Amino acid sequence: MRKTSKVLGSADVDQKVSDTSDPAMDRDKIDGILEAAGMAPFHHPSASHHHTMHQSPVPWRVYKLDQSSCLSLMKRLVASGDVTKVPNMLSAAQYLLQVTWLPDEANEASTQGGALFIGTIRNMEHIAAASAMVQSLLLAATDAGMKTYWSSGGPLRSSEAFDYIGISRKELLLGAIFLFPAESKNAEEKPGKMRELRGELSDWSLWCDSPA
Repeated sequence: MRKTSKVLGSADVDQKVSDTSDPAMDRDKIDGILEAAGMAPFHHPSASHHHTMHQSPVPWRVYKLDQSSCLSLMKRLVASGDVTKVPNMLSAAQYLLQVTWLPDEANEASTQGGALFIGTIRNMEHIAAASAMVQSLLLAATDAGMKTYWSSGGPLRSSEAFDYIGISRKELLLGAIFLFPAESKNAEEKPGKMRELRGELSDWSLWCDSPA
């Protein structure tokens, strides 16, 4: 069963970061998990303006950072004065997967008032498809013995982070997916804060019997 785990290491760049070494976790293993997750359904191809670098019509993209890249990004955030828990998670993470979704092209008039994308059925389908891929990814990573955390991103959704990682400004971050090893030394683990609030099955599901 998948459960959210927030693992926090030390973000002090002058100290040794958390020991997250795990020989069972490597790039091939992550790519295998993504291959499986990438079979998530999608109902509409992404807009052609997203296909300049990657040709796939799926409405999501995944940017993969290994431990070395995570630590480099952590140091960059700390140097910029970031005070969130993201640097602590980067310190403890073995991998970070920046998952974006690809909105249909918007015009200036349609996004006045600060909206990031047009509220269309197609865009709703794109988000749903990308979210299905992320959930499949989390389940596969859990099955492989990893701890996972789906973060909304915080500083990782900034234009500076996008530029540093190499993410197109036309994409929108759906989640920063942290993958932690089964055992993390010198790190603190916290459960997801919403875990106990979801209620019983009967609180959010209903059998719809045929009317008499």
